[in-house]
Amino acid sequence: MTTSTPQPTYVILGSGGHTAEMCRLTQALLQQTDIDQTKKYQPIRLILANSDSTSERQFRQALPLASQEAEFVKVPRSRNVGQSWLSSIFTSLWALLWSCYLVWRDRPQLILCNGPGTCVPFCYAAYLWRLLGRLPAHSRIVFVESFCRVETLSLSGRLLLPLADLFVVHWPALATRYADKKNLRYFGRIL
Repeated sequence: MTTSTPQPTYVILGSGGHTAEMCRLTQALLQQTDIDQTKKYQPIRLILANSDSTSERQFRQALPLASQEAEFVKVPRSRNVGQSWLSSIFTSLWALLWSCYLVWRDRPQLILCNGPGTCVPFCYAAYLWRLLGRLPAHSRIVFVESFCRVETLSLSGRLLLPLADLFVVHWPALATRYADKKNLRYFGRIL
């Protein structure tokens, strides 16, 4: 199945430290693109929650040139900090519907994320559409666990470990703890 427009890369931002880590990962991704002399991972769509008031500004300050070429897409948040678990069922379903629509429309080649709750519906939507044949087999979900997760996985990490194509941790203790997971990798410090 071919498309007339290139398949984007989704980079999912979360507030605070998640965005700082994603800025570093995106910079490395773009440097790899420059080395290869291709636009392999472009266009980039930066996905952030519609209630996130800082990530766009933080990304634009950290990577001003990349920000000019990237598209910022605001989506419903799955769960707000402090939101009750019961009401989060409904907001998560709404976020999943949005994610299913965007993934269906864009057919991203790569979803790169590092743990904000906003990434969970996108990864599940991509996994679903890949199973149903809407996404090409070469599309990938790459989850990089937050640098601050030393001994245990985050909730997002636990939810996405079974379906991520590549799951990266920063600490050897985590790699040892989940050594039976074939998709989990420890490369040393990457941030």
